Amino acid sequence: MVALIVNNNIYKLEFHIGVAIEGDPTRFEAWLRAEHPQKMRRHNLFLHELTRHGNVVTLLDSGMVDMFLTPEANFPFIFPERAAFEEAHPQFKPARSEAARVFLSHSSRDKERVVLPLYSFLQNEDIPVWLDSFEIDYGENIYLKVSEAIDQCEVGLFVLTNNFFDPSSGWPVAEFSTFFGDMMKRKKKVLMLNAGVEHASIHALMRPYKYIDWDDGKGLAEIAKAIRRAADHYLDRGA
Repeated sequence: MVALIVNNNIYKLEFHIGVAIEGDPTRFEAWLRAEHPQKMRRHNLFLHELTRHGNVVTLLDSGMVDMFLTPEANFPFIFPERAAFEEAHPQFKPARSEAARVFLSHSSRDKERVVLPLYSFLQNEDIPVWLDSFEIDYGENIYLKVSEAIDQCEVGLFVLTNNFFDPSSGWPVAEFSTFFGDMMKRKKKVLMLNAGVEHASIHALMRPYKYIDWDDGKGLAEIAKAIRRAADHYLDRGA
Protein backbone atom coordinates (compact mmCIF):
# COMPACT_ATOMS: atom_id res chain seq x y z
CA MET A 1 0.00 0.00 0.00
CA VAL A 2 1.13 3.53 -0.82
CA ALA A 3 -0.43 6.63 0.73
CA LEU A 4 -0.04 10.38 0.36
CA ILE A 5 0.00 12.26 3.67
CA VAL A 6 -0.22 16.06 3.50
CA ASN A 7 -0.06 18.54 6.35
CA ASN A 8 -1.43 21.88 5.06
CA ASN A 9 -0.41 23.91 8.10
CA ILE A 10 1.14 27.03 6.49
CA TYR A 11 3.73 27.17 9.28
CA LYS A 12 4.73 23.54 8.83
CA LEU A 13 3.93 22.34 5.33
CA GLU A 14 4.72 18.64 4.99
CA PHE A 15 4.28 16.06 2.26
CA HIS A 16 5.02 12.41 3.03
CA ILE A 17 4.72 9.23 1.01
CA GLY A 18 3.81 6.30 3.23
CA VAL A 19 4.69 2.81 2.06
CA ALA A 20 3.35 -0.30 3.79
CA ILE A 21 5.85 -3.12 3.29
CA GLU A 22 5.03 -6.80 3.45
CA GLY A 23 7.82 -9.12 4.49
CA ASP A 24 11.35 -8.07 5.40
CA PRO A 25 11.58 -4.23 5.43
CA THR A 26 15.35 -4.33 5.07
CA ARG A 27 14.89 -5.41 1.44
CA PHE A 28 13.05 -2.17 0.75
CA GLU A 29 15.76 -0.12 2.46
CA ALA A 30 18.46 -1.87 0.40
CA TRP A 31 16.49 -1.14 -2.79
CA LEU A 32 16.04 2.51 -1.74
CA ARG A 33 19.76 2.98 -1.13
CA ALA A 34 20.64 1.34 -4.45
CA GLU A 35 18.05 3.00 -6.68
CA HIS A 36 17.52 6.36 -4.95
CA PRO A 37 20.59 7.15 -2.85
CA GLN A 38 19.46 10.77 -2.38
CA LYS A 39 16.31 9.55 -0.59
CA MET A 40 16.07 8.19 2.91
CA ARG A 41 13.55 6.55 5.20
CA ARG A 42 12.31 8.71 8.08
CA HIS A 43 13.13 6.65 11.14
CA ASN A 44 10.97 6.83 14.28
CA LEU A 45 8.24 8.67 12.40
CA PHE A 46 5.16 6.43 12.56
CA LEU A 47 1.94 6.31 10.58
CA HIS A 48 -0.36 6.94 13.52
CA GLU A 49 1.48 10.22 14.19
CA LEU A 50 1.39 11.36 10.56
CA THR A 51 -2.31 10.66 10.07
CA ARG A 52 -3.21 12.71 13.16
CA HIS A 53 -1.91 15.88 11.50
CA GLY A 54 -2.69 15.59 7.82
CA ASN A 55 -4.96 14.58 4.98
CA VAL A 56 -4.45 11.01 3.82
CA VAL A 57 -5.10 9.44 0.42
CA THR A 58 -4.50 5.75 -0.25
CA LEU A 59 -3.33 5.06 -3.82
CA LEU A 60 -4.91 1.92 -5.19
CA ASP A 61 -3.28 2.14 -8.62
CA SER A 62 -0.95 4.37 -10.68
CA GLY A 63 -3.87 6.28 -12.20
CA MET A 64 -4.66 7.80 -8.82
CA VAL A 65 -1.25 9.52 -8.76
CA ASP A 66 -2.27 11.83 -11.61
CA MET A 67 -5.66 12.32 -10.01
CA PHE A 68 -4.31 13.75 -6.76
CA LEU A 69 -0.91 15.20 -7.70
CA THR A 70 -2.03 18.19 -9.75
CA PRO A 71 -0.82 21.82 -9.95
CA GLU A 72 -4.24 23.02 -8.75
CA ALA A 73 -5.54 22.81 -5.21
CA ASN A 74 -7.49 19.63 -4.45
CA PHE A 75 -7.78 17.02 -1.74
CA PRO A 76 -5.39 16.36 -0.03
CA PHE A 77 -3.73 19.70 -0.93
CA ILE A 78 -5.43 22.92 0.19
CA PHE A 79 -2.96 25.07 -1.73
CA PRO A 80 -1.99 24.91 -5.42
CA GLU A 81 1.59 24.55 -6.56
CA ARG A 82 3.60 27.75 -6.34
CA ALA A 83 3.89 28.24 -10.11
CA ALA A 84 0.12 27.79 -10.59
CA PHE A 85 -0.64 30.15 -7.69
CA GLU A 86 1.68 32.88 -8.97
CA GLU A 87 0.33 32.56 -12.50
CA ALA A 88 -3.22 33.02 -11.23
CA HIS A 89 -2.23 35.76 -8.76
CA PRO A 90 0.87 37.57 -10.12
CA GLN A 91 0.47 40.29 -7.48
CA PHE A 92 1.69 37.79 -4.89
CA LYS A 93 4.93 36.85 -6.61
CA PRO A 94 7.91 37.41 -4.29
CA ALA A 95 9.87 40.60 -4.80
CA ARG A 96 13.12 39.97 -6.63
CA SER A 97 16.14 42.17 -7.15
CA GLU A 98 16.43 43.56 -10.66
CA ALA A 99 19.44 42.67 -12.75
CA ALA A 100 22.03 45.43 -12.65
CA ARG A 101 22.08 47.67 -15.72
CA VAL A 102 24.91 49.98 -14.65
CA PHE A 103 28.47 48.91 -13.88
CA LEU A 104 29.95 51.37 -11.38
CA SER A 105 33.73 51.48 -11.75
CA HIS A 106 35.80 53.40 -9.21
CA SER A 107 38.79 53.44 -6.93
CA SER A 108 38.06 51.99 -3.50
CA ARG A 109 39.68 55.09 -2.01
CA ASP A 110 36.78 57.17 -3.35
CA LYS A 111 34.01 55.03 -1.86
CA GLU A 112 33.08 57.22 1.09
CA ARG A 113 33.39 60.57 -0.67
CA VAL A 114 31.75 59.80 -4.01
CA VAL A 115 30.78 56.21 -4.71
CA LEU A 116 28.45 55.36 -1.82
CA PRO A 117 26.50 58.66 -2.04
CA LEU A 118 26.21 58.10 -5.80
CA TYR A 119 25.09 54.50 -5.34
CA SER A 120 22.47 55.47 -2.74
CA PHE A 121 21.08 58.17 -4.99
CA LEU A 122 20.77 55.81 -7.96
CA GLN A 123 19.04 53.22 -5.76
CA ASN A 124 16.52 55.86 -4.72
CA GLU A 125 15.99 56.57 -8.42
CA ASP A 126 15.18 52.86 -9.04
CA ILE A 127 18.29 52.40 -11.17
CA PRO A 128 19.84 48.93 -10.59
CA VAL A 129 23.60 49.26 -10.16
CA TRP A 130 26.43 46.73 -9.86
CA LEU A 131 28.80 47.75 -7.06
CA ASP A 132 31.53 45.37 -5.95
CA SER A 133 30.93 45.93 -2.22
CA PHE A 134 27.45 44.38 -2.50
CA GLU A 135 28.06 41.82 -5.24
CA ILE A 136 31.31 40.04 -4.38
CA ASP A 137 31.35 37.82 -1.31
CA TYR A 138 34.32 36.44 0.59
CA GLY A 139 35.94 33.53 -1.22
CA GLU A 140 34.57 34.49 -4.64
CA ASN A 141 36.81 35.11 -7.64
CA ILE A 142 36.97 38.89 -8.06
CA TYR A 143 38.10 38.76 -11.69
CA LEU A 144 35.28 36.42 -12.72
CA LYS A 145 32.62 38.42 -10.85
CA VAL A 146 33.77 41.68 -12.44
CA SER A 147 33.89 40.08 -15.89
CA GLU A 148 30.34 38.74 -15.47
CA ALA A 149 29.12 42.17 -14.40
CA ILE A 150 30.75 43.91 -17.37
CA ASP A 151 29.15 41.37 -19.69
CA GLN A 152 25.72 41.84 -18.07
CA CYS A 153 25.53 45.62 -17.72
CA GLU A 154 24.43 47.96 -20.50
CA VAL A 155 26.06 51.10 -19.15
CA GLY A 156 29.51 51.66 -17.67
CA LEU A 157 29.74 54.57 -15.23
CA PHE A 158 33.35 55.47 -14.45
CA VAL A 159 34.16 57.70 -11.47
CA LEU A 160 37.26 59.60 -12.58
CA THR A 161 39.54 60.81 -9.81
CA ASN A 162 43.28 60.97 -9.21
CA ASN A 163 42.87 57.71 -7.29
CA PHE A 164 41.21 56.11 -10.33
CA PHE A 165 44.31 56.74 -12.44
CA ASP A 166 46.81 55.91 -9.71
CA PRO A 167 48.78 52.87 -10.99
CA SER A 168 48.58 51.31 -7.54
CA SER A 169 44.77 51.11 -7.84
CA GLY A 170 45.10 48.52 -10.60
CA TRP A 171 41.49 47.56 -11.24
CA PRO A 172 39.70 50.71 -12.48
CA VAL A 173 41.65 51.31 -15.71
CA ALA A 174 41.61 47.57 -16.45
CA GLU A 175 37.81 47.58 -16.00
CA PHE A 176 37.50 50.44 -18.46
CA SER A 177 39.66 48.65 -21.04
CA THR A 178 37.47 45.55 -20.77
CA PHE A 179 34.23 47.53 -20.94
CA PHE A 180 35.55 49.61 -23.84
CA GLY A 181 36.31 46.45 -25.83
CA ASP A 182 32.85 45.09 -25.08
CA MET A 183 31.33 48.44 -26.00
CA MET A 184 32.87 48.29 -29.47
CA LYS A 185 31.34 44.84 -30.07
CA ARG A 186 27.93 45.26 -28.46
CA LYS A 187 27.14 48.99 -28.64
CA LYS A 188 27.20 49.50 -24.90
CA LYS A 189 27.30 53.01 -23.45
CA VAL A 190 30.06 54.62 -21.41
CA LEU A 191 29.50 57.54 -19.02
CA MET A 192 32.31 59.51 -17.39
CA LEU A 193 31.88 61.22 -14.05
CA ASN A 194 34.66 63.68 -13.31
CA ALA A 195 35.01 63.80 -9.55
CA GLY A 196 38.19 65.86 -9.39
CA VAL A 197 40.81 65.03 -12.02
CA GLU A 198 42.54 67.28 -14.52
CA HIS A 199 41.75 66.67 -18.19
CA ALA A 200 45.44 66.06 -18.95
CA SER A 201 45.52 63.22 -16.41
CA ILE A 202 42.65 61.34 -18.02
CA HIS A 203 43.49 58.16 -19.95
CA ALA A 204 43.84 58.80 -23.70
CA LEU A 205 40.90 56.51 -24.56
CA MET A 206 38.64 58.47 -22.20
CA ARG A 207 39.47 62.01 -23.29
CA PRO A 208 37.13 62.13 -26.33
CA TYR A 209 34.08 61.53 -24.11
CA LYS A 210 32.04 64.36 -22.69
CA TYR A 211 31.90 63.89 -18.95
CA ILE A 212 29.51 64.86 -16.16
CA ASP A 213 30.85 66.96 -13.32
CA TRP A 214 30.43 65.54 -9.84
CA ASP A 215 30.53 69.04 -8.36
CA ASP A 216 30.34 67.79 -4.76
CA GLY A 217 27.15 65.87 -5.49
CA LYS A 218 25.32 68.62 -7.35
CA GLY A 219 25.48 66.56 -10.55
CA LEU A 220 23.55 63.56 -9.18
CA ALA A 221 20.29 64.33 -10.97
CA GLU A 222 22.09 64.78 -14.28
CA ILE A 223 23.86 61.45 -13.80
CA ALA A 224 20.54 59.64 -13.34
CA LYS A 225 19.10 61.28 -16.48
CA ALA A 226 22.17 60.35 -18.50
CA ILE A 227 22.00 56.72 -17.33
CA ARG A 228 18.35 56.44 -18.34
CA ARG A 229 19.04 57.90 -21.77
CA ALA A 230 22.01 55.59 -22.28
CA ALA A 231 20.19 52.45 -21.11
CA ASP A 232 17.12 53.22 -23.25
CA HIS A 233 19.37 53.82 -26.26
CA TYR A 234 20.99 50.43 -25.70
CA LEU A 235 17.63 48.65 -25.47
CA ASP A 236 16.24 50.48 -28.52
CA ARG A 237 19.09 49.05 -30.59
CA GLY A 238 18.01 45.52 -29.63
CA ALA A 239 21.36 44.69 -28.01
